Amino acid sequence: MGKFRNFIARMFKKSEEPKDLRTIIYEYYGGNVGWFAYNYASNIYNIPEVRTAIDAFAQIFATIPKYFERKDKDGHITYFENNSSRVLTMRANPLQNATQFWVNVVTQYMLYNNVFIEPVFERKTGELKQLYVLPEDQFDFKLYDDTATVEFMSLGKTYNLDSLIYLNRFSALGGGPRNDLGLYETVIQALAAQAINVADPKKPRAILQANTGHQGNLKPGDKKGTMDDVKANFDNNVKGIAYFDPQWKITPINWQENDVNRELMQFAINVVYNYFGITDSIINNKASEIEYEMFIKNKIEPIARQVEQEFTTKLFTKREQEFGNRLELDTFSLSISTLSAKTALFGVAARQGVMNLDEMREIIGLPPIPGGYGQMYRVTADTVNIERADEYQLAKNGVKKAAEPAAEPKAPASAASEGGENAE
Repeated sequence: MGKFRNFIARMFKKSEEPKDLRTIIYEYYGGNVGWFAYNYASNIYNIPEVRTAIDAFAQIFATIPKYFERKDKDGHITYFENNSSRVLTMRANPLQNATQFWVNVVTQYMLYNNVFIEPVFERKTGELKQLYVLPEDQFDFKLYDDTATVEFMSLGKTYNLDSLIYLNRFSALGGGPRNDLGLYETVIQALAAQAINVADPKKPRAILQANTGHQGNLKPGDKKGTMDDVKANFDNNVKGIAYFDPQWKITPINWQENDVNRELMQFAINVVYNYFGITDSIINNKASEIEYEMFIKNKIEPIARQVEQEFTTKLFTKREQEFGNRLELDTFSLSISTLSAKTALFGVAARQGVMNLDEMREIIGLPPIPGGYGQMYRVTADTVNIERADEYQLAKNGVKKAAEPAAEPKAPASAASEGGENAE
């Protein structure tokens, strides 16, 4: 019976929530501040810091050069271009060019931790024709003997996973329907609660004090009556002008510096950036060469390798893969980002025969040297075969090659022969 009485009491008990709660909270969330905070955290792309972090990451990833290549057993690579490669590098579909498509892919990948891409192939040639990012949806995997399917809950449609390109961030077999944000979501909820507290209509805005020379100590009942008078005067203002008794003075409270916890705000921003694998210095173009290189190595390259593997297995037949056909994302070009880094690379690569002149010119956006002169690989003459080091050093110092060992002396000639030779 106690539980029943408590239930009845709650049903008829007047709500203790302020009547002037913000309209969006009252109408859309039933006055539930916690539900508002949860949805605020769920719609994460509407948060400026989140949008900035994702966009910066996606734009960097979209600039990675992408090549179709054929690699033989000896490691020699031949690059080739066809209609399929141009879908990845020029125009993914009638609505998106390649850059827009890759930004869309990475944005959904970072936002929902999973992204499905549907390739469309030419019926006659079998070449890739278009690529589309499927809308975000809850999904579930089913695994058979050698086949996997994915079912999209809202669409009610099931795909063979071999016909879709699937990228995921936090890998868990069958764990696609939920993408928990953990600490990140908790911090965002705390930030939302701060925003609600800032807009709280009951938050003190000023202090009411007696003027000098007037009695300041009032009984509780008198204080309540005084505040009721103040409220009535302000409610009945005329064009924004309210009457106020001269015996009182108002001292405004400036909450400008204390509305939001600055430390918590910065902590939340750092958590957001860390969650999406990027830093404030990279977003604001303040990162050092080492920091940017480590960002490419630890954050960009793992995604690039996943893209290479998934696209290669879905865009090429098994026979084509056996012949070495694959997709390559050249993340190295991002690592060498500044002119000073490129100059340092060229200084070493040119001396050791790692790169030819045309390859170096391509990195800085210059055309090849006419006549094919930039195709030759060159090395400096200060490194030689160890077997010929002494010979090279002597020649460099202007000393002729050491003489060959002298031949064994011949036997002396006989006297008779000598006499015959010397006869007049």
